[in-house]
Amino acid sequence: MYDSNGMVDEPVQVPFANTRPDHWPEYHEQSRFWSAVVEAESALQVPREMAIMSALGAMSVACQGWIDVRYPTGPRIQTPLMLLTLAESGERKTTVQNRFFAAITALNRKAVEVADERLNIYMSEHAVWKQEVRAWGGSLRKAIKNGDDTTSQKAKEALKQLREKEPVFPQRPRLLYDDTTPQALVQLLNDYSPHGCLLTSEANSVFSGRALQELDKLNTLWDGADVIVDRMTRPSFILSDARLTMALMTQPSVISRFLSKRGEEARGMGFLARFLVVKPKEMAGTRQTRRLGALPRLDEFNHRVEELLTDSIIGIPSAKQMTNEKQVVVFSASASQLWDEYSQGIENAMQENQPYFYYKDHASKLMENISRMAAILHYFEKEEGDISSDTLRFCYEFVLKCSQHFQRYLAGEPQVVSDANELAKTLLEWADNDGQKPYAFSTSLPQHLARGREFGFTMTDLKQYGPYRLRGRENDQRLREAVRLLQKMGNVKIKRHNQYTMRENIYGGPDLPALRNGVEYRVEALPFFDEQEYYRDPYARALVDASGYYLIKPE
Repeated sequence: MYDSNGMVDEPVQVPFANTRPDHWPEYHEQSRFWSAVVEAESALQVPREMAIMSALGAMSVACQGWIDVRYPTGPRIQTPLMLLTLAESGERKTTVQNRFFAAITALNRKAVEVADERLNIYMSEHAVWKQEVRAWGGSLRKAIKNGDDTTSQKAKEALKQLREKEPVFPQRPRLLYDDTTPQALVQLLNDYSPHGCLLTSEANSVFSGRALQELDKLNTLWDGADVIVDRMTRPSFILSDARLTMALMTQPSVISRFLSKRGEEARGMGFLARFLVVKPKEMAGTRQTRRLGALPRLDEFNHRVEELLTDSIIGIPSAKQMTNEKQVVVFSASASQLWDEYSQGIENAMQENQPYFYYKDHASKLMENISRMAAILHYFEKEEGDISSDTLRFCYEFVLKCSQHFQRYLAGEPQVVSDANELAKTLLEWADNDGQKPYAFSTSLPQHLARGREFGFTMTDLKQYGPYRLRGRENDQRLREAVRLLQKMGNVKIKRHNQYTMRENIYGGPDLPALRNGVEYRVEALPFFDEQEYYRDPYARALVDASGYYLIKPE
């Protein structure tokens, strides 16, 4: 990876842990987007991250029909986002969503009225057309029966003209959908506007109902590919260039039930990996009672949304945006270089012992979500020129925060970490039941440097008597991966062929362990790395922390 001067660009390293859980990146203070977010946070007394997600949903709907974004590497993609906010009842999910979607909701009501009016006109005109076809069809049959060639030819010409003048089923505008299945959603996007939004502040029906029975269709819509629908009894069709934003809010318990039933399928298909996920801090019970005043920043935000979605002549969501060629938004030269550094950093983070090694499906979608979000912000704010480095940097930092929430609240613990935790529990229980006494403290070391419980084992022991889910030949790979993880954390050491020992505290040595418990991954049965004890001993070979203190483990 090289810059314009032929120098190698350093990839931006992706951090393991969320070191500042309450910190969210900030955008330009004077922007419509950020001004509305800050106003909603203060006036509605909601977490800032919840306001950001609601704003992004509305902006995605407003912009998705107008723009595409081009990667610095060449490919062109569409811009809709899939957003999921997890919050308990009473956290004002509906309140904040209604404020940011006020213009869209009002336009959707107008659109439905216009759609119904157009449908009524079509049905009336089509009924008259069918009567004319029936009448000329009767004349043709009668002329053929009587051998009247002149009348027969006249009827044929009339029927031909009628077929060419059949009333066309109207394009009916619509923006919002709620409780629907993917199959019905595809049909609605074909019959109505090809641009829409699946919107709900209580997505119980979506995650527990029929809406996710055909996840592949939702994946295809997000990807921007054609959705091909073949039917035996109804007309088949191909839905092309459809744009679907998903702005969902629900309670964590709903997601937990969904994950227990269909989580493996959703992860395997890459459906969940496409979401930006946020679990805002809880504020219920901490708010102050006060009157709600004017909200000029939110009004300005909704005015911009309305401007993007309204046709100035008929006052409904624009039909032009459904057919016009999309504007292609690109990155500036400096933003392109930064994009390369971010992209390479995420790619590197999928390697072994790196943050995304167990989340490769999710990591592979991060730069696309970052690019989509950057294009939406740039276009919504009417920024001049190309996407700036500042906009890209904000989107990168926000999406990485969402990524940390995804890993913790949606993706769940990697299987190997769960297996390692069960294995550590079992080995510590064996150490207790074996009657081993705590190791005597070395007279030359402080007492707090005790090694803790320790136990020797072989792989055969574990296959026969270890955790049930790791026993037997069929689970040999999972067992070995769990042991390797404990080795990387410094808690397991191989003594000789197939002979291992596990210690409650990590083994000492000149180097830090490859993985730190509680930082990269969390094996709850064992002490975390920051719980290890330090003291200064300049003559010892030991683990050294950033402050120059040494972690001593007697061998």
